[in-house]
Amino acid sequence: MVHKFYILDHLGERRDNAMKILENQTLIMENVLSYRGKLTQQEFAVKLQQIQEIIENSEASKNGSIATTTYAVEQNGNEQIMDVEILVPLDRKIQLTQEYTLKDKIFITNALKISHKGNPAQLQTTVTELNNYIVSNELIPITTCYNVTVREVEDPSQIDLMEIDIYVGISPNKL
Repeated sequence: MVHKFYILDHLGERRDNAMKILENQTLIMENVLSYRGKLTQQEFAVKLQQIQEIIENSEASKNGSIATTTYAVEQNGNEQIMDVEILVPLDRKIQLTQEYTLKDKIFITNALKISHKGNPAQLQTTVTELNNYIVSNELIPITTCYNVTVREVEDPSQIDLMEIDIYVGISPNKL
């Protein structure tokens, strides 16, 4: 089922860039390299590069989009530290050090999905719209948000072309 969730400005007027929130979606990832740890934004970028090197050195390939989920964010002085999980589907099983795990499958069903197109610095706006939808429809989330990078960009000048799908599992129970 597709729902258009309209964004209202401070005057209560509907903005033109209404976001579509899809219900009953499924996210499936198989043969997934997983890393979970507490990282700053800078350490996060380094970790992504290290994961890419591990994949290349093992002669494996990504078999789908990278996904991330954040469990918590802490403030340490001027720095934010994220408790984050990075998930990379692979074309085959590989040997990993203890720092990483290989998950057979990630399966999230009965999920809401919203797509973010543009600069990831504005991703929080999209997440807020998803959260507003959850609250206004009295839904019960049972997972964190999984951010799936649909379109990556290598050139920073094209950052506004980035696309990220956000999934959150919803309880089918009505209380």
